[in-house]
Amino acid sequence: MIIFMENSYGQKNKKNFSRDSIIGLGEDSFRKNYYPELQNKIQDLEKINARNKAIISTIPDILLVSNPYGSLSPVTAASRDDDYILKHFLSNSEIMETLSSAALKVRMGQSVYIKELKLEIDGQSYYYEARFHQSESNEILIMLRNMTERIIMEHRLRDLVERDNLTNLYNRRCFEETMNKFNGKEIEKITAVSIDLNGLKFINDTLGHLAGDRIIIDTANIIREVFEDYGHISRIGGDEFGVILENVGEEEVEKLLNILSLKIEQYNFTAPNGNMSVAYGYSHHTIGLVNMEYLFQVADNNMYQNKLLKKESTRGTFVKTLMKALEAKDYVSEGHVVRMEKLAVLIGEALFLHQDQMDRLILLTKFHDIGKIGIPDSILKKPEKLTEDEWKVMMTHTSIGERIALESLEIKDIAPLIFHHHERWDGTGYPSGLSKEDIPIECRILAVVDSFDAMTNDRPYHKAMHEAEAAKEIIACSGIFYDPKIVDIFYGIAKELNLI
Repeated sequence: MIIFMENSYGQKNKKNFSRDSIIGLGEDSFRKNYYPELQNKIQDLEKINARNKAIISTIPDILLVSNPYGSLSPVTAASRDDDYILKHFLSNSEIMETLSSAALKVRMGQSVYIKELKLEIDGQSYYYEARFHQSESNEILIMLRNMTERIIMEHRLRDLVERDNLTNLYNRRCFEETMNKFNGKEIEKITAVSIDLNGLKFINDTLGHLAGDRIIIDTANIIREVFEDYGHISRIGGDEFGVILENVGEEEVEKLLNILSLKIEQYNFTAPNGNMSVAYGYSHHTIGLVNMEYLFQVADNNMYQNKLLKKESTRGTFVKTLMKALEAKDYVSEGHVVRMEKLAVLIGEALFLHQDQMDRLILLTKFHDIGKIGIPDSILKKPEKLTEDEWKVMMTHTSIGERIALESLEIKDIAPLIFHHHERWDGTGYPSGLSKEDIPIECRILAVVDSFDAMTNDRPYHKAMHEAEAAKEIIACSGIFYDPKIVDIFYGIAKELNLI
């Protein structure tokens, strides 16, 4: 037996014990006839393995596998491009940590579906969808499918639905959805801003619609530059823009609107045909449940007040036309209005009035006496002292002015101020006998500047006083007719202007 083995397996007749010869495959196998079933199984497995490789090569996905400890390794990449992407995936520690963490959650029985993975490569964005499947061998197979084209298309379609085609700002539909999102919620610090481009029709009619589109785009770009980091901006009409600012204090809102005005001034200075003019107004909600429709309506009303003061707007034309009519009737004089407005604005700035208050104050200086249209000239221009009955008639000009303002869309917001502009600090004024802070701040300022201008200029019933003498009269009536704080500010401004 020993001799036989030596003869059979000696150096001279030594067989090559390869894998194929041992398991019964290959012509040289000495066990070929003993394992036919094993041979068939091996052949089937090799066919399955080849088939699986072919299937995997056709899958348009990057495949990763996670071992039981969350360590990830690639299975294959579908193409050279995917191989390039795979290298960036494997080198991105944040994404790999996200995938590893998700794989461990799947292993623990949690269902995880990552809709998007965003990969930045050389400034270009790639979007992938990750799906996780647990195998019977306790491994997690991760399929990374390239969704870049679909996501980009979705973004484009979303932009078509949500964006204004001309300016690329959000459209009115999106603005209303944003308002609905906040409406009725408990919110701290939210502001609605209404902005309107003045004179667009004039630009379209004189320079053409292409020039009109250009000014709309430039206006949108400036608004975006000022407000983009603070909230939601939309083009809500042909020449109208709406802004919703979150978590921005009222002082900051005022600063942003001042920046907007400054940038428009810079644009008009540098642009070849700089003719941009906007009107704006805002409404600020401090805390509690918010009514967004009301908030934006107030902002819109304040914007229209501001528009009245813009000479480029049609509403500004209304102001000029009405003022000319009043001057022609000798109910107001242009010089009187200009002087009062200048002084009132300086006092308002010293009091840090909000923009909407400043706009109302300026309009009030122009139209506080509009009710004198209804007063007979025999009383209005009488050089002597009025009788008691004549005074009763004269005092009705406040209620007449209120009614006129209420009938006019342009100035209806200052109707209550027109009605109360003759109230006195001590409550002895008319028509309601309001006192102190119950009197609107705009009326308290007007009381000082109107009295000063009336005393220092000729009127039918008196000759002009010297400015210093008039200032003494006002100071003497501080705390009686006039708000003491406003009198102090007036006195300081009058000295700076060398009026006294």
